[in-house]
Amino acid sequence: MSDIKKKIIWVTGSGRGIGRAIALELGRRGAHVVVSSRTEEEIKTVEREAEKSESQLFARVCDVTDEKSVNDLQQAVRSHWGPIDVLVNNAGLGIFKKIMQTNLDEWERMMAVNARSAFLCTRAVLPDMIERRDGHIINVVSVAGRQPYYNCGGYCASKYAMLGFTEVLRMETRKHGIRVTAFLPGATDTAIWGSATVDRSKMMQPEQVAQSLADICCAPASAMIEEVVLRPMGGDL
Repeated sequence: MSDIKKKIIWVTGSGRGIGRAIALELGRRGAHVVVSSRTEEEIKTVEREAEKSESQLFARVCDVTDEKSVNDLQQAVRSHWGPIDVLVNNAGLGIFKKIMQTNLDEWERMMAVNARSAFLCTRAVLPDMIERRDGHIINVVSVAGRQPYYNCGGYCASKYAMLGFTEVLRMETRKHGIRVTAFLPGATDTAIWGSATVDRSKMMQPEQVAQSLADICCAPASAMIEEVVLRPMGGDL
């Protein structure tokens, strides 16, 4: 297994949920973790939690759907620590409605957070990775990127787009020594479910998902983990 100590890893959408758990797990393993969220209070909460394990964090408010915000963060990290070694495109938004009940703003917000952000963040870190002929991009897609779900037209469309982007990215960058992984977790007990009537006892916990993603970061540089599907033992969620 590869040692991720002192590797610079950017986890988008890491103020809460799976992203928060990933950032904290990577920090405990010795990585230098870039935490970003649109909400400053969420970032401060992650920083306080990370202090308990003396993790190295660089935390910054960032709107990953905005090109300037993304590029500014990438440059700030580069000046503070150096070029990013691993990018985890985790930022996500779910609005669960029938297609006829989904308005244009909701559709475009899901496309922006789930697909455009992955494109913008990837494009920001790629030049350094290509120059060094080393890097790893992990896109947190969700099983909704391969399987349709009722009341998930916009969400599934954005995640299918993210998976397609991931697969083409892998084709284009493999020759430059860059690894690209699609990570597809199933139902996880986070705030994304809102007030939906679901059996959370059958879901995975964010910390369990985070451990699996951190293990992917530790894979040998000579190995390409193309896709990982992670589902709860309690069902096909």
